[in-house]
Amino acid sequence: MTDGGRRFFHGHKADYIVILERNRGPNRQYFMEMDDKKQQFTKIYEEEVDAVFRYTLSRVADREEVLDIVQETFSKFWQSLSGDVLIKHPRPFIFTVARNKIIDWYRKKKPQSLEAMSENEDDSPFQIPDEKIYEDIKLSAEASIILKAINKLSSSYREVIYWRFVEDLTPSEIAEILNITPNAVSVRINRGVEELRNNLKIK
Repeated sequence: MTDGGRRFFHGHKADYIVILERNRGPNRQYFMEMDDKKQQFTKIYEEEVDAVFRYTLSRVADREEVLDIVQETFSKFWQSLSGDVLIKHPRPFIFTVARNKIIDWYRKKKPQSLEAMSENEDDSPFQIPDEKIYEDIKLSAEASIILKAINKLSSSYREVIYWRFVEDLTPSEIAEILNITPNAVSVRINRGVEELRNNLKIK
């Protein structure tokens, strides 16, 4: 990706998403904790926003909707981080939120989209995006071919291969997102790689 996902946000920085709720009285300890959480949020936002943008754009072929979903994802992350939710592994948490937001987006679409969802065997009913998304993501020619090949994989393998080889998530992180065991993820990765090799005619 030659252009950072942050540029697509038209100035929507982490500070735009973080809104500190100062309605608990003048508690110095509270504000110190919130400042620490804001710094943690900003660091994670800067590290992960490009990846979440890429992932969402590869699932939703509507750039404006993608921007909304990414913003909602990080808003949810901030609400959880600033509340009482213990987030041990931020990356899987953020991708889980983004994945759920995408599923919700498809469920709210027109009836014909719901029909397409019901025909998809995947438990996360995504449609293959149109050609324009590859221009928006600004991938190299080789990476574009690989991403297209990933989108043609069987539904059981599509996401695990994307997360493992495009976003470099570990099998444990992917397992947390999909709520399955790391061993099951490893099996899907191995079978997905085999199918990907066959699709790309790689021996």
